Amino acid sequence: MSQAPDGSRLPDTAAGAVPAQRHSRQDAPGPQRVPAPRAPERTVLGYHLPAFTSMVVIGVLSLLGLGTLAVQLGGTVRVFFAEAALGLVFAAATLLFGFWLFRRIRPVRAPDLAASLVAVLWGLTAATGGALLANSALTGVWSKTLGLEFSAVWGAAMTAPFNEELFKLAGIVLVAVAFPRSVRGPIDGFIVGALVGLGFEVTENLIYGLNTVIQAGGVNGGEAVAQSMVVRVFLTGLGSHWAMSAVAGTAVGLLAAAGWLPSGRRALGAAALVLTAMAMHWLFDSPLPAGVVGIVVKVLIDFTIAMAVYFAARHAHRRRVRRALAREGEEVGLRRSAAVALARRRARRRALHDVPEAERAEARRVQALMVDSAEDRAFARTV
Repeated sequence: MSQAPDGSRLPDTAAGAVPAQRHSRQDAPGPQRVPAPRAPERTVLGYHLPAFTSMVVIGVLSLLGLGTLAVQLGGTVRVFFAEAALGLVFAAATLLFGFWLFRRIRPVRAPDLAASLVAVLWGLTAATGGALLANSALTGVWSKTLGLEFSAVWGAAMTAPFNEELFKLAGIVLVAVAFPRSVRGPIDGFIVGALVGLGFEVTENLIYGLNTVIQAGGVNGGEAVAQSMVVRVFLTGLGSHWAMSAVAGTAVGLLAAAGWLPSGRRALGAAALVLTAMAMHWLFDSPLPAGVVGIVVKVLIDFTIAMAVYFAARHAHRRRVRRALAREGEEVGLRRSAAVALARRRARRRALHDVPEAERAEARRVQALMVDSAEDRAFARTV
């Protein structure tokens, strides 16, 4: 929590001066306005009720998703245990690198660790488990209504953009409600969305790797898993689930910044971002353009869209935080240039080098408080 909210600075009384008493206009004659009583916020185990409810929903659905994955993949894992173990090694490496990278690219400072872990957990379990069942059901509908041949070609493009993106989007919203201070604006939504997509992508890569072993008849299973993982990480992974979910997550950040009561323009922008994420997924799964060149083109398009959204959100975030830091600096007597520089990790580290070792921990704490207060001020929720 911020230690320096707006208007809460205490006056300096070191010289013995006592601030003059502030008179309220309620002392003036005439009719008085009596403020309406505020209902106390409901809490459970110290958590606000919406946050607690979201955490319960995340926990229950993650367990259900994990159970679904265990039922669907348990037999395959038992038969091809060595191949599954190899796939897990690739999955763990992808997860660790992606987790570090996406948390590192958030401007100003890293996102909350707990929120990051929960986002990845949702993508690994709840989103993939739910999407596995939903995709199977909707694919069956397409096969019966549109024919097996058409469904085999276009089924993925007609199924995954809706089912998978909605399951991932639901997790982003739940994380934003469960950790309201971790999703204060569009860039936070982008990062949480990327982490949810990362978790989904890691589990999906493992599923596809095992399916490749089955399709190869169990022959050279290790090689089949390795080839599948390399293609899905180093070729298609550049513009896969993390990119789509990051764009959709930016929409959640827009709504969260408005206290979930957005203006019409903001709501329209959020809807456009979600539809863009679905369109990115449709393009990714579309059979057109075909071939390796087609795949590369689609991946690059999705990656470019995600990067355009990221840089726009990052620029807006930095601009607002710098303005807030300038005001923070004015209130504590810090030079504007020194205060604004706190928006950069490297500048904060350089500033600490000039502080004596004995005072460095306290200086680091003060830096963190100023940055936290500035982000609170920069993203005060307004409709």
